[in-house]
Amino acid sequence: MYNVAEQFTSRSKAGLDVWKSVVNASLDGMGKLAALNLHTARAVAKQGAENFKALSDVRDMAGLKALQQPMAVAAVSQSVAFSRRAYHISNETSSAVVQVLGGQLSQAGRGAVGALQEAKKNTPPGVDFAVSSGKQMVTTVTSMLANLAQFTKPATEVGAKPAAKMIAKTA
Repeated sequence: MYNVAEQFTSRSKAGLDVWKSVVNASLDGMGKLAALNLHTARAVAKQGAENFKALSDVRDMAGLKALQQPMAVAAVSQSVAFSRRAYHISNETSSAVVQVLGGQLSQAGRGAVGALQEAKKNTPPGVDFAVSSGKQMVTTVTSMLANLAQFTKPATEVGAKPAAKMIAKTA
């Protein structure tokens, strides 16, 4: 009885530690996004004040036309930089959560395979198939989790230059 209660307590503590890790990773990501939003709001306000000052100094249509393209390029560059950083923060946070949950899933899978191997000793030889299937499932899940980050990496490498070039061509 004591052994069962001790196992239950240790597993509960381990589950609580995993839950705390996931919550901390999520809150850290939300804090980074909030800081990014605050920084971006300040930058937009500063750029808006500069744009207003530049527009108030314009006296003719040629001056207005000359301001149009630099303002548009600056706005798009700022927007793309914000999007890239927000995506990067989201990717970091989800990777941290996937890593924690993947470790738990892997540990649970190893426990299941261990239980199957223990049961194998007390059952007929036909159980070998179930044990090998369990091992294969754990290997597949581990491989999936390892490859998850590769799908999101190319999107972080996109820069602001293509968008700025596109605006320069249309202006």
